[in-house]
Amino acid sequence: MSMTARRRRAFQRQACLLSVLAAFSLGLALGVFVPLIGISQAASKVVLPDGTAPAPGPAAMQPSHRPAHELPHFPTIDDIRGMEDGARARYASVSFIAEEKLAGAEDLTAFVHPNGLESLPAPVATSIVEQLLAGSAAKGGAAAVERPERRESRSSKLEEGEQRRGEGEDVIRDGIYWGASVERALPVGFDRRQSDAWAQYLREAEVERLEIGCGRMQNRLLVFRDGTRACARYRQNTDQIQGELFSFYLGQLLNLTNLAPSAASIIDPDARLWAAATEELAGAQWKPTKPVVITKWIGNLEPAGIPQPFRPLERHLNRFDVRNITEGLDRPARDGSVRRLLLDRLGPARPDGRDTPPAPSPLPSPAPQPPTPEVLERLVELAQWSDLIVFDYLIANLDRVVNNLYNFQWNADIMAAPAHNLARQTDTALLVFLDNESGLLHGYRLLKKYEAYHGLLLDNLCVFRRSTVRALEALRDASVGQRLNALFERTTTAQIRDVLPPLPEKSVKILVDRIDRVLGQVQKCRETFAER
Repeated sequence: MSMTARRRRAFQRQACLLSVLAAFSLGLALGVFVPLIGISQAASKVVLPDGTAPAPGPAAMQPSHRPAHELPHFPTIDDIRGMEDGARARYASVSFIAEEKLAGAEDLTAFVHPNGLESLPAPVATSIVEQLLAGSAAKGGAAAVERPERRESRSSKLEEGEQRRGEGEDVIRDGIYWGASVERALPVGFDRRQSDAWAQYLREAEVERLEIGCGRMQNRLLVFRDGTRACARYRQNTDQIQGELFSFYLGQLLNLTNLAPSAASIIDPDARLWAAATEELAGAQWKPTKPVVITKWIGNLEPAGIPQPFRPLERHLNRFDVRNITEGLDRPARDGSVRRLLLDRLGPARPDGRDTPPAPSPLPSPAPQPPTPEVLERLVELAQWSDLIVFDYLIANLDRVVNNLYNFQWNADIMAAPAHNLARQTDTALLVFLDNESGLLHGYRLLKKYEAYHGLLLDNLCVFRRSTVRALEALRDASVGQRLNALFERTTTAQIRDVLPPLPEKSVKILVDRIDRVLGQVQKCRETFAER
């Protein structure tokens, strides 16, 4: 009996040890191989440094079957910070889940049904929403419940009508374009007619004096005889002058009105433009025959911040985000309106505690209401930002939002600071895209270091201006290099072209690839968010 008991205890010890080893092995496998699956999926979207994509494997060649109600994964700044330098250089479109830090959400995750809150019994769903909102109020924040809903065929028309009322037919069109009400409210800005008038003015104007100002030490504020003012950009290297000038030309081809009229000139003390300011030219140490870019002075400017949808914890903009803005779901309200809007979406509960399926509406959905002035002001700002993100991606601008993103690793508050080289006109709310000299040349040389940050902004944008997309499609079908150089030929003199070369062919090829990349993002958003 004594031997039998000892053997039994020894067997139990061995069984316990095997159980511990099995649990450890399973945990190790989950910790190693599951992340590898996500990494392999992200690697399938990588673009090689030479601009080509790796050969697709069997998984990459499978067609996408994402249901219409599911949202894509939005990459975050933490994804970039966690990459090695080599991975950043090869970044194109990382598909990681954006972290949503909702107060109390961690404790309630287990109670949320995969089909969304509406699939739960009304009392349970109501309790969850109340706990989420209570947790948010306790921490001083707003909890935005953003879960794509799986629509039942029985109530699809009802929910579609609710969605149209929330978004507003005039706010978002076709799921990915800004609607007519937003387009009508956009500031006029500077069109091509004004740019041509500025170039003509410089052919006849006379500079009276040069003053220190307009940014960098080598730049100068020009004051003309009639009182008109302008900023002159002077650089030792011509590539930054080319970058500023050709970025302006690209903005014209895209019909962007956020770039102030600009034109190239040559420092020539004998020319009419400079004859009265020869002493100031010498004092500024501007050398003759050097090219400069002269930009019309824009008054009434103030710093422009980065909108909340593009800050680190909430960086994405799609039609659901716009719907939340129009419904007021993205901001807390002291009167409890946010709570009421969320609870109303759950439907009424029966007295016996059982949930009641929503009854189909016997009346047609009311016409969408126009956004309030406050909401419209926010949407107008975001519409201009959608153009800004596309434009900065195309030219690979380093000196605007990418500057904030890159420095975020050292300064967590920098995203709340004003965006670099971006200003807002106080009287028109026009965003002015300033100082684009790093575009198309200098920025292209540093793509290996900064492409991750350029792509991060574009990958999270799914609302565009239709006119911008159409202009991009026209540039894709035509030769963008030829059109840019045609503008260069038309707006400059032979004297300027002798010292300022056209856009290099290498830059043109990179620009063509980036146009395709933007249109690819538009197509991805169309497949995900377009109305069906």
